[in-house]
Amino acid sequence: MRARCKCQGCDKPLDRPIKVVGMGSCGVDYLASVAAYPRPDEKLRTETLETQGGGNAANALTAAARLGLSASLVTKIGGDGLGDGMLSELRADGIDTSAVLRAAGHPSPFTYIIVDRTGGTRTCIHTPGAPLEPSEMTPALLEGVLSDAALVYFDGRLTEAAVLLARAARARGIPVLVEAERLRPSLELLLAEADYVVTSEHFPRDWTGEAGAADAVLATMERLPRAAWLITTMGTRGALLLERPSPAAVAQAAAAAREATLEAVVSEELAPALAERKAERAAEAAAAAVCVSGSGLAIGAGEVAEAEGWRRLHYSAARDTAQAARQAAAAAERAAALNADAGRADSYGGAASAPSSAVEASSGGVVARVTMASIASIPKEAVVDTTGAGDAFIGSVLYGLSTGMALMDTLRLAAVVAACKCTALGARAGLPKRSQLAKEILGAA
Repeated sequence: MRARCKCQGCDKPLDRPIKVVGMGSCGVDYLASVAAYPRPDEKLRTETLETQGGGNAANALTAAARLGLSASLVTKIGGDGLGDGMLSELRADGIDTSAVLRAAGHPSPFTYIIVDRTGGTRTCIHTPGAPLEPSEMTPALLEGVLSDAALVYFDGRLTEAAVLLARAARARGIPVLVEAERLRPSLELLLAEADYVVTSEHFPRDWTGEAGAADAVLATMERLPRAAWLITTMGTRGALLLERPSPAAVAQAAAAAREATLEAVVSEELAPALAERKAERAAEAAAAAVCVSGSGLAIGAGEVAEAEGWRRLHYSAARDTAQAARQAAAAAERAAALNADAGRADSYGGAASAPSSAVEASSGGVVARVTMASIASIPKEAVVDTTGAGDAFIGSVLYGLSTGMALMDTLRLAAVVAACKCTALGARAGLPKRSQLAKEILGAA
């Protein structure tokens, strides 16, 4: 039985406008919900078919805008009717589309999405539009879009042009967040500019070739010397955060850090702590509701556990570097093939970088705080579609970063917004507005 939410929604707007910029994909999603994913040569009927706006960057900015931010999108779409509809939908959510380029005579990007109701999966088949060329990132466009921006976000697409915007943002002292959802051409160049990185569950393994999930996250962190922190989302297991000390605190943190493998920290400390806290609060789920979905469903905040003190993180004993290199090469080949880009696998892989600091280089291991967050509290049967859950998560992270929320609080908010999104079909229909969330989860209490 579904609980009804009794939480008081936030009626307090932000004290001042906060502008965030997003660059990446924007398109149309054709969502077909089916009872079960079809076998080869099998025919079946859809249970529901909907057409909605989509694209990682556009979805994430929609989530951020509904939370109260002023969002601006940089992308390129077709000069067709689909594109007109996409812009109308974005503007209805208050998103500035003045930096959206139109390609006359070209169709807009679109994606067919098969939502498997029984298996709880979604399969995407994407048709891209005209590419956004680096030459189109004019000085006037860069200056206009970055004016008064608090943060710039990239979804990993349009990489050659995106690198230009990222470097322009850094030159102006504007922090950069990069999403690494999957292997993409030249993504490593964009990641090198990132102050903050959010990855999908499978990206670290594909990029590094590491067999173990924890080892893959650690190897990813080592290859991101500029990143202050790395968040890896893990589906129903929540999210994992590695946070480096500030430059001024590196020596002190390194001296105090306790040696450990990341695998042990996660499996022996954080996962049990989350399970214990979840059990303790199970009876309080209704009272702890912090969000109401569009259908009136109560959503409770998840749990967050932080390992005590700084840790010097090492790989597990089972690590095989030679096998990891082979697996990474194979993943790059597969990614290029799936992207209709066979023969360019080299641009999809990632070469190992030098350690991120002199401390890491001299002593081995990444010095970081380790935090793990659970998913939000929501009945399993209430999950309709996971399409765009990661985008909802990132939109919430944009909100947390730009409003100064603590990282642990940001993780809680992101889990709640992602869960609310999953209560409706498509990437945007279930995204909550500010008024659907309690003040405390938004940091507005």
